[in-house]
Amino acid sequence: MEPGNNASNRATLLLTTRRQNEPIFFVRQGSFTLRNVYLKHGSFGNDIWNGNSAIQIQPIIGSDDNSVNESTATPTVTLDSVDVSSSSGRGIVNIDGGYVKIRNSYIHDCAATGIYVGGSGSRASIERSDVILNGKGNRRTRRGIAPGHSGIYLEQGNISILDCNISRNTLTGISAISPDKSLLNLQGSDLVSNGTFQLEMPDVGSAAYMNSVTKNNNLASDGTGRYRSVFFVS
Repeated sequence: MEPGNNASNRATLLLTTRRQNEPIFFVRQGSFTLRNVYLKHGSFGNDIWNGNSAIQIQPIIGSDDNSVNESTATPTVTLDSVDVSSSSGRGIVNIDGGYVKIRNSYIHDCAATGIYVGGSGSRASIERSDVILNGKGNRRTRRGIAPGHSGIYLEQGNISILDCNISRNTLTGISAISPDKSLLNLQGSDLVSNGTFQLEMPDVGSAAYMNSVTKNNNLASDGTGRYRSVFFVS
């Protein structure tokens, strides 16, 4: 199945830059919403934690600026019907306590991880979205990104994934790493034909494992997941 042709009301933002590790959007505080947009990212550098991503969400920490207060310091980003790809790094990075809400979106063909969540207090909500074909790398020289990344990587934080398709990623579909600080709510989703594990969880008996929820999901090493986002037609 190919992406649909229902793009007449969508804009395209294309970033191709020689600057090192430059995202299209870097959100530090406040609320930010993107709707009906194609984001195509590519930059030099290989720092996929600090800038080499289409969208970087990272609160201001330890600032002496008196204008930064509790109500504005935590960034909240909403992506609705957004197509995200990165030829050089990750699709979406949410770290250090940010919050991202993703609906009806398509995160695909990123050199590294499709969606990365890390740092205490970071949260993500993903609904009716496709996270596919990520992690193939772009290494043509030693400075490139090596292949072998997941669709969604939860190092620390809390992710809710409802009615999504996380399939055909190079490493795992979803990896939740921290045994006590990675909480996953995964329901009604397809994890199919990912490179190694469809779902990687902390050990049985860990706090993260016991407090996570996985229900009514389709996990299979072969086959095709059912597409969810508005970018695909039947």
